[in-house]
Amino acid sequence: SAPDHTVLSDPAAPQPFVFLNRYPIVIWVLNVIICEFIVARYYMHSCSWPSTGKEGGKDVHVALIADPQLTDAYSYRMNPGTKLSLVEFYSDIYMKRNFKLLNARFNPDHIIVLGDLMDGGREWIRGPLREVMFDTLELKRFNHIFVNPTTAPKLRYIPGNHDIGIATTILPEAYARFKKTFGQINYSFKIANHNIIALDTLSYLASAESPYFKKTESFLLNFLENDDAKSPRILLSHVPLYRPDAANCGPLRNNPPLKQAYGYQYQNLINQPLTTYILKNTKPVLVLSGDDHDDCAYVHNGPESEHKQIPEHSIKTFSWLQGNLYPGFALLSLNADVQGLQDTSGFQIGKCALPPQRDIYQWYIYLAGISFIGSFVWVFITRESWAPGIVNAGGSKGKKEEDASRRTNMKLSTLGVIIWTIVYGVVAFLEILLSTAVAYAVLLIYDWL
Repeated sequence: SAPDHTVLSDPAAPQPFVFLNRYPIVIWVLNVIICEFIVARYYMHSCSWPSTGKEGGKDVHVALIADPQLTDAYSYRMNPGTKLSLVEFYSDIYMKRNFKLLNARFNPDHIIVLGDLMDGGREWIRGPLREVMFDTLELKRFNHIFVNPTTAPKLRYIPGNHDIGIATTILPEAYARFKKTFGQINYSFKIANHNIIALDTLSYLASAESPYFKKTESFLLNFLENDDAKSPRILLSHVPLYRPDAANCGPLRNNPPLKQAYGYQYQNLINQPLTTYILKNTKPVLVLSGDDHDDCAYVHNGPESEHKQIPEHSIKTFSWLQGNLYPGFALLSLNADVQGLQDTSGFQIGKCALPPQRDIYQWYIYLAGISFIGSFVWVFITRESWAPGIVNAGGSKGKKEEDASRRTNMKLSTLGVIIWTIVYGVVAFLEILLSTAVAYAVLLIYDWL
C-alpha cells in the first residue's frame, strides 16, 4: 500500500494567519483624511466675504482673528516635557492649518489680530533666560503659524492682557517688548476711506497717573485734533466695551453671557464710564473686540444727543484650546464709497466657524474603541482560516478523504482559541494603528510645512 504522508500539526501552534480583511484600515484612513483634511476645507468653503453692495468702489477685505493665545507652560501650569510639547503642537497645528486655508481661500487684503497673541506672553519677561526663550521659542512658534512673506505685510496687531498686562498691572518689560516686536500700541490707519483706531483700552483702565494711561489718552486726543472727521471710524479694543450682564449676544454665541468680573491680569469688560467716554469721543460706526473668546454682537447706544446706535462685534478665539469648543474668525468688507463721519453703509461683517477639533479627537477615541473590540471579534469568527488541523504533505486522494473526518473533528482547545485570538487580535489592531498613523503623519506634515 502507498505510504501515509499525512501528518498532524501541533494543536498548540496555529497556521500562519494572513490578514486579508483591509476594511478597518480603509475606514480609518478615510476617517483621518476626512477629519484632518476635508472637514477644515468644508468649513472654509462654507463661509464667504460679505458684500457692502456698493457700486461706486471695490470692497477691501479684512480678516479678523482674535485670541490665538499660543498654548504654553502658563496655560495649564504644566512643566516642560512630552505632555506640554504635545499640547503645544496640537494647538499650533490647528491654527497653522486653518490660517493657511484662510489665506488660500479668502486672500484678505489686511489681517488684524485683536490681541492675546500668546497665552503667557506677559510672563516671559522675568530674567534674561526667559527673554531668550521668548525670542527663540514662543515668537518662533507664532511666526511659524502666522507670519510668512505673503502675510507679513498684511498683519496688524493690538495688544491683549496676556501680552502686556492690564490696568495697574501693565508690565513695563512686556509693554516695551510688544512694541518692539509687533509695532505700535496705540495707532490709527486707513482702509478704504475708513479710519481704523487701534486703542490700548488695557492701559486706559489704569489710573490717570499711570504713564500708560497718559500715552493712550495723548494718542486719542492727538488723533481727534488732527482728524478731519470726514471718514467713518472703526474702533479696535482688545477688551469688549461695557454691556449689561444679561445682554443678548446673538445666535452665534456658544457660552453663557459674559459678566463683568476681575481677576489676576484680567477684566472682562471695560468700565461703563470709560465706555461712554470712548464712544463719545471716537464716534465709531463699528467696534471690534476680542478677549471674550466667543461671539457677541451687541449694539451700544451712542450719546443721547446723537440718537445713534453703535454695533460691537466680539470675535471668537482662533484656538481650540481656549475655552470655546467652536472657534472662529470674522471677515470684514470695507468700501471707500462713503461720505462723512457717520456713514454706516461702507462695511459688512461676516462670521466664520472653524472645526470643533475636540469633537474630532473624541470621535477618534470612540472609533479606536470599536476597532479594538472589533479586531478580536473578527479574528475569532474567522478562526477556521488559521485553526490548526491536519497538514497534508502528499498521498492519494482516497487517503485525503479518509482523513477528512479526522480533520473536521480536530479542534483547538478552549485555552488555545483564547490565546491565539488575543495574539492575532492585537496584531490586527496594531496593523490598523500603524497604517492610520502613516496617513495621519503625512497630513500633519503637509499642514506643518
